[in-house]
Amino acid sequence: MNHRYTPYLRFIVPFLLGLAVAGQIDEPVPNAGPILLFGTFLAVVLAIRKIPYRYRWVFGAYLHLLLFFAGYYHCTAHNELRRPGHFSEKITEEAQYVIGTVYQAPSHGTKLKVPLRVEAIGASPDSMETCVGNLLLFLDISPDTDSIRYGDRLGIYASVRPCEPPKNPYAFDYRRYLHFQNIHYQAFVKTESLTLLSRNHGNALWRAAYNSRDRLLALLRKHFPTQDEYAVASALLVGYTDDLSEDLLLAYKETGSMHALAVSGTHIGMLYVGLMFLLARFRFKGRWRLLETILILLAIWGFTFLTGATASVLRASVMFSTYLLGKAFRRDASAWNVLPASAFGLLLYNPYFLFDVGFQLSYAAVAGMVFFYARFYKMFPPLPRWADECLKVLLVGMAAQLGTLPLCLYYFNQFPVYFWLSGWIVVLGGAIFLWGGAMLVILDFVFPMLADWLGTALFYMLWGMNKIIFFIQLLPGSVIANIWIAGWVAAVLYACIALLGSLIVYRKARYLMGLMAILTLLGIYRITTLSAKSRQQKIVVYHLNKQSLIDFWDGGKVFSLSDTLSPRKEMFAAQANRVTGAMIQKTTLYFSADTSFLQDNLLIDWPFIQFFDKKMILLDHAPPVLPAGNTQMKADVLLLCKNPKVTIAECRKRFSFQWLVFDASNSQWQTERWRQECENAGWTYHDVRSQGAWVWTLSE
Repeated sequence: MNHRYTPYLRFIVPFLLGLAVAGQIDEPVPNAGPILLFGTFLAVVLAIRKIPYRYRWVFGAYLHLLLFFAGYYHCTAHNELRRPGHFSEKITEEAQYVIGTVYQAPSHGTKLKVPLRVEAIGASPDSMETCVGNLLLFLDISPDTDSIRYGDRLGIYASVRPCEPPKNPYAFDYRRYLHFQNIHYQAFVKTESLTLLSRNHGNALWRAAYNSRDRLLALLRKHFPTQDEYAVASALLVGYTDDLSEDLLLAYKETGSMHALAVSGTHIGMLYVGLMFLLARFRFKGRWRLLETILILLAIWGFTFLTGATASVLRASVMFSTYLLGKAFRRDASAWNVLPASAFGLLLYNPYFLFDVGFQLSYAAVAGMVFFYARFYKMFPPLPRWADECLKVLLVGMAAQLGTLPLCLYYFNQFPVYFWLSGWIVVLGGAIFLWGGAMLVILDFVFPMLADWLGTALFYMLWGMNKIIFFIQLLPGSVIANIWIAGWVAAVLYACIALLGSLIVYRKARYLMGLMAILTLLGIYRITTLSAKSRQQKIVVYHLNKQSLIDFWDGGKVFSLSDTLSPRKEMFAAQANRVTGAMIQKTTLYFSADTSFLQDNLLIDWPFIQFFDKKMILLDHAPPVLPAGNTQMKADVLLLCKNPKVTIAECRKRFSFQWLVFDASNSQWQTERWRQECENAGWTYHDVRSQGAWVWTLSE
């Protein structure tokens, strides 16, 4: 790879570093705009002047520094909180009236999430002030709210609050995720406090795209009557994933097939290959090749907007479009220049794309395929055509998996062992369904009877594909789960992949030695970390709304005391902390007056708990009857849960304790009453509902 022909690859590195640093710090530099403008002018002057060759590195270093600063400035300036007239300057503690327009399609979950671009806010309808900013609405799902679409102008009356940080250790940071969607405030809105003011606002092109997606979903609902098959069909063809069940999502995740359920680079690649196959029959030559490129671009962007123009398919379309245009104007254009060029364009449009998991995985997968696929393929002898095609599918999957491996371990904490097997299924099934789905859409308008037959065939194909995916999920050792790595470890793993690539290309011993040295150091770090975690002793009281969950950590063994919880609720609250803490074994105990337990270093004799030499009293009802006299029961921790009818003054009179904790199973009004009592008297406390999980580390 000649660096002279990959300028975008060289220039994008400092720009990405600037974006990454700004994403972490998010502090604007005073007068950054004029400084950047002057720096750019100086760079132009230096580029025009002839600089002695031996000092060219000075200009290169200056240019890289300028690009770093440009990335930093671009990212900090993109934060909407810094826009003049943002509604955050006008919000109060009380509920307010808000008027705004829905600027993206709402998404479904336990609540309907509606992104609103605020236009006015005020204490009453008569005192509205013009403003700007994005607000995320949470609505109960009902026939009234389910009809909300892109471009609807809404009026609401609700309390607007900043997005909250995660309440449990190592949990998914939804506030940070929303930050990179440029959303910093949210509101929970009752249905009766919502008014639809008017429709059909916003951009006409986007409105047409979302309407097209809704029509395609209605068509798929007609031809795919069962929920799982409809959900997969809508994900494969439209990129709509709201209807996927938890079991189906888990199966596709654990088999490494999740990429098939979002219209992305895989689908655009299938479309591109199919179009090239069809257009090859016309044998475009010379200047007519430009017409071939135009036809392919029109087809790609037509597909993009017909499927709703989701973020993933937009990224893939830009990536392929940049590649096609580069090839059209320069046949020997390097993929290592085209890919950074497309990423550079996307990041100029929205620097927050860099922090999107889909964006990172897309480019990591494509980079892996571009670099490793051809080199892996050369390692195999010639094979029969059918075997050769199967080998190509396998190697493409392996190259993409290698490119995304550190990110998958970092974000998803697991590795799907049979990704190579499921890859054949979803790639073949996805290709058939993509083109079959396109035919289904056409036939539904022209020959409804043929559409019914084709729909039935596609239905049974998806039914079979789902069954195979579930079967692969159940194979022994199908997934290596509960893998936790830090962000810097993911970066080091990419350094290992770079050394592996260098070893394959140059076949020098120093690359092998470097790879082995880094892997050895990572192994030592892993052993040291696990050794330390095998000695950990801590108590964690998790944040779980209206319910209780406590983990007692004794090395890798966890004794979990909880209400009867659904696996989903328990996983949401505690799984990230358990994976990070290298949990090996879990013993489940339940909140009950009859609970009695004695094992290793934990004794439970309700409501008293002793963990090592620390004592805890759990009050979920009136305090127990005390022995005669005025002696106090001594404990290290007093935990109030499930709304015991006591005051803090009564608790301090009856018990002597070091820590006072009330968890999120208590009602909000009861918690507020205790907080006021503690603050008035100057007593320390920990409120899990507002402060997040309480973690007491006894030994590390």
